[in-house]
Amino acid sequence: MAKGYSASGDVLTRTRDGQDLNAIWTQYNEGLAAFNAQRTPLIELLSFTVNQVIEDIVQPGQVTFEKASEFGIPKSIRPVPIVTQRAFPFDWYDMRNGFTFQFLVGNGNTEGASQAQLDAVMNQVMEADNQLMYELVMKALFNNVNRTTSVLNTAYTVTALYNADGAYISPYNGMTFSGSHQHYISSGAATLDSTDLDQLVALITEHGYDRQNGYTSILLVNKTEADVIKTFRRGVVNNNAQTAVYDFIPAQGTGFLLPVGWEIASGSQPGNTFAAMNVIGSYGPYLIVENNMIPSGYMVAAASAGRTTNLNVIGIREMVEQSLRGVVLRPGNNQAYPLIDSFFIRGAGSGVARRGGAAIMQVTAGAYAVPASLVW
Repeated sequence: MAKGYSASGDVLTRTRDGQDLNAIWTQYNEGLAAFNAQRTPLIELLSFTVNQVIEDIVQPGQVTFEKASEFGIPKSIRPVPIVTQRAFPFDWYDMRNGFTFQFLVGNGNTEGASQAQLDAVMNQVMEADNQLMYELVMKALFNNVNRTTSVLNTAYTVTALYNADGAYISPYNGMTFSGSHQHYISSGAATLDSTDLDQLVALITEHGYDRQNGYTSILLVNKTEADVIKTFRRGVVNNNAQTAVYDFIPAQGTGFLLPVGWEIASGSQPGNTFAAMNVIGSYGPYLIVENNMIPSGYMVAAASAGRTTNLNVIGIREMVEQSLRGVVLRPGNNQAYPLIDSFFIRGAGSGVARRGGAAIMQVTAGAYAVPASLVW
């Protein structure tokens, strides 16, 4: 991308082959909007906004009944809740745009910049913000090592999903979990099979992130994995000599005729969208969402209660003051002839809020490794 001040020589009305530049700027803006539309639903499905530096997550301790004796008095219980502090880092990001006076108003030989060209600058800023939010969410999700952040000169842990760090995990529905519990796993083979889906989704439902508690189980996959999942058939052996428990059921409107005898776990075909994302079908009670923003070779199981709800997995921290949230425009150092510039600033940070609300599997015979494009 070009840097520096936009000058009068950058103002064009037609390309060398005679195309209307304003029409080209319009197409450019539409292209940016379409590209952002791929990221935005994914961000909203996985995250929510927090305004606190530290969030207290209270987990109750367990007590048990004693067998009564005829004259004995049972021990008195004293509830001692276990409080886990969840920290969210924060950083400022910025960029600048600059124009010459003649770029804006013309120099006698050329006209000043059109509204479409100025809009393209703003849209590029918004695209950069969308990219930043996507990276903050995805890096917080995929990195399996805890981080630290400093708040008032005190170091706090920024946790990943459950990553065998010895943390206490609340029992649920008769199940208990050790400090070695892990939500970053590998498939154990170079090819995906149907049992991988069951194993991955079980990691979130066993913590209560399930349908009966108001969550929808989503499997986010790249097209590479989606094409394999589409082949799974109940009772039929698939990759790695595994037998599928369910049929893959294509979503409504795909033009696919369901063969007689196919089992639909929910009783009907799934809709083709969920939270503005592309649903290709279902496998048992799990919705399969295809999105190429998910790295090839990885699958994400996530429990969703809706878009940008505070029950989502990732917290995005912004400033408490409303005027400092989102992209903020500030005047630059030069606000007069002959140079005019301005600054765009964005304050944000991300961290996992619901450690059991998602799990990630890498399709590999080796150990889990963070995608190269998403390393902090």
